[in-house]
Amino acid sequence: MMRSLAMKTQTVDLDYVFDPRSVAFVGATEGIAKWGFIIFNNLLFGGYEGRLYPVNPGRETVLGMKCYPSVLAIPDDVDLVVFTVPARAVISALDDCAAKGAKAALVISAGYKEMGEEGTLLEAEMVAKADAAGMMLVGPNCEGVGCPAASLFLWMPTHQPKPGPISVVAQSGNILNMLIGHVLNCGFGLAKGVSSGNEAQLKTEDYLSYLAGDTGTEVIVSYIEGVEQGRRFLEQAREATLRKPVVMLKGGRSSTGMRAAMSHTGAMAVAYDIFESACRQAGIVLARTIREAGIMASSFLNRPLPRGKRVGVVTGGGGLGVVAADACSEYGLELPSLSEQTLGKISSYQPDYFVPGNPVDLVAGLNPTVIKPIIETLMRSGEVDAVMFIYIESTRKRSSDEQAAAGGQESQRKGIDIGKFWGEAMRGISMEIGRLNDLAMEVGVPLYITANIDSGRLGKDLGSRSAGLPMLYKEVESCCAAISAMAQYHEYRRHT
Repeated sequence: MMRSLAMKTQTVDLDYVFDPRSVAFVGATEGIAKWGFIIFNNLLFGGYEGRLYPVNPGRETVLGMKCYPSVLAIPDDVDLVVFTVPARAVISALDDCAAKGAKAALVISAGYKEMGEEGTLLEAEMVAKADAAGMMLVGPNCEGVGCPAASLFLWMPTHQPKPGPISVVAQSGNILNMLIGHVLNCGFGLAKGVSSGNEAQLKTEDYLSYLAGDTGTEVIVSYIEGVEQGRRFLEQAREATLRKPVVMLKGGRSSTGMRAAMSHTGAMAVAYDIFESACRQAGIVLARTIREAGIMASSFLNRPLPRGKRVGVVTGGGGLGVVAADACSEYGLELPSLSEQTLGKISSYQPDYFVPGNPVDLVAGLNPTVIKPIIETLMRSGEVDAVMFIYIESTRKRSSDEQAAAGGQESQRKGIDIGKFWGEAMRGISMEIGRLNDLAMEVGVPLYITANIDSGRLGKDLGSRSAGLPMLYKEVESCCAAISAMAQYHEYRRHT
């Protein structure tokens, strides 16, 4: 595998960070409440198969492994050095790393520029040593990195997300975890994750550039607090978005938030309107909340990009159609009037009391067989760029607690249980949705489905993403945010 140590080039090769052949862990310990134990144990427990060398001059062994007094005392080559020792101890240990020829350093330790002038000077000294040694430096003041495909979990949380197509870059460790959580909730897994912290040397744009060329990454989602080199950020972000979607959440959008960011990671303040304009020029899709960022990123998978902002809505209830119309307007989307020809074809599948229009109201019809032909009619009409299907399903089976409370009254109940009928209907709809997604790929009109999927048969059948299906949404607003984000990205790519 080709590896580059050129720190000033356009693209930094971070294979030594995300797929190291060997790791030296400075500060490894058995103190269960210390980061030197938690992160070291996470690496072991996660199944890392490379060479691992705990470093601690005060111990002979750590978790049954031979412990070394310094990095220099390790008998083999070292790709990545991890630091969980105090800030000043990192500075002195970097000399040993340089002499050893270590390729990269991950500095979990805090106490640098986020602490003020003295910490800023200490951070500058650390960067100077790393640069002189040609060593890549992640952090400091960060939570760590993860790459599930390499069984690498060098971070504080104990979770081990499944491998997947989305990579996450976040200056905040907690927000990294939350973004990963939303991606997992959407049914997808993690390609690579990094908490970039103070970004003393490697910046967000370096990670974007690297991940743009990473074959395991299809979409990138990022949380950023500040930009130091605006032109460099703009150039490298643009290079990344030409290859794959980048969704970003900016922290410090208000003056209060800017001050909080300064104390958190020492981030340089930048006016949000300037940042927003730069991101739009670079093709970055901006999110408004952590959850929205995770959902937007997941939305790009397994569906084509909408060619515009025209949305056809199919809904199981009229009220939801009204809500959808409002939400589309708020997200800058259009609900176009449909032609007489298209409405006539849709009407042929509907009862006599159907009122033609967009949204297309299924008027609480219980015939699931009309859903596919109506959606297909919209997709093939050429009059919409995306279709939103708002499916309604309520829980139709009582919980075990409710059944127990009913006791002997069950035998006295009248009527018939239509749960089996409904389950079969849902199974049929699930199969049709799969076929519709194939059609969406064929005609280039994506399908977005929202339903109360936590309790519904449809959610259970489609939620695993096992057949390459797109995600489902829990509310109309998330659908609209996704359509708007993807339409914006298509417009950018169309003009580049």
